Amino acid sequence: MIDWAALMLAFILGTVIGSFLNVCIWRLPRDESLVEPASHCPNCNTPLKAWDLIPLLSFLIQGRKCRYCKKPITWRYFAVELITGIYFVLVYLKFGLNISSVMYLLFGASLIAIFLIDMEHQIIPDQLSVFGIIIGVAGDIANIITGVNKPIYIPLPATSFNLPIPHSIIAVIFCGGIFLIVAMVSYYIYKKEGIGGGDVKLAAAIGANLLIANAMRSFLFAVIIGGVIAIFLLIKRKLTGKGKTGKEYIAFGPMMVAGAFITMFYGQEIVTWYLGLYGIY
Repeated sequence: MIDWAALMLAFILGTVIGSFLNVCIWRLPRDESLVEPASHCPNCNTPLKAWDLIPLLSFLIQGRKCRYCKKPITWRYFAVELITGIYFVLVYLKFGLNISSVMYLLFGASLIAIFLIDMEHQIIPDQLSVFGIIIGVAGDIANIITGVNKPIYIPLPATSFNLPIPHSIIAVIFCGGIFLIVAMVSYYIYKKEGIGGGDVKLAAAIGANLLIANAMRSFLFAVIIGGVIAIFLLIKRKLTGKGKTGKEYIAFGPMMVAGAFITMFYGQEIVTWYLGLYGIY
C-alpha cells in the first residue's frame, strides 16, 4: 500500500535539497562560499527573503523573474528542484527508508549537482566527490554495525589475524585506482589529459556508494552512453560539415552520473535481461 504522506514528505524534502543544490551549482564552480553571503539575486545582488526561496512555488508565483530587479530567472532553478523532488520519491519507492536509501538520497543529490556543473563548466568540484566518498563509507560502516553488510577480511602477513575493512573503502581504492591508471596511460600516450582528476574522484565516490560490482556496471553504462553520443556528434558533423577542424570536448562526468543512476535503479535488471538473451539466466 502506497504511503502518500511519506511520498509527499519525500518530494518536499527533495525540492528543499534541490534549492540548496542550485546554490552549489552556481557557487562551487566560482569558488564561492556556500554559507556567505546569504542567498541573493545573481543579477542585482539583493538579499532574498524567505518567501523568495520557497521551492518551486516562488519561481512560479514571481513569474520566473526576480522580485526586485525583474530580470528573468533561468528555468534550471525550477528544474533542479523538481528533478530532485522526483528523485527522492523514486528512491523511497525503490528502497524504502533505511540506511542505504539515505545514502542514495544524499549521494544522488550530489550527482545531480555534478552533472550540471560538469556540463556547463567541464569541472567536477572536489567538495562534491569527497562528500560522496564520505557518505558511501559512512553508510557502509553503519550497515556493517547493524548487520546489513559484512566487511571484507584481509589476512595480515605473518599473523593469524584477519583485518576487517569495509567494502566501500576497497571500492574507493579500486575504482579510483582504475580511473587513475587510465588517466596516466592516456596522458603518457597522447601527451594530454584524457580523463581528469575530477573523473578519478567521482569514480571513487561511485565505488564508495555502489560498491565494486555495481560501480563497474555503471562505468560500462557510462562508456556506452558516451559512445552513442560520440557517434551522434560524428554523424552530425558529417551531415552539417561543421567542426571538422575544431576540437570538441565531451565531458565524461555527466555520463558517469547517468551510469550511476541507471545502475542504482535498474542495474541488476538490465544485466539479468542481457544474460537471459544468451540463456545464462
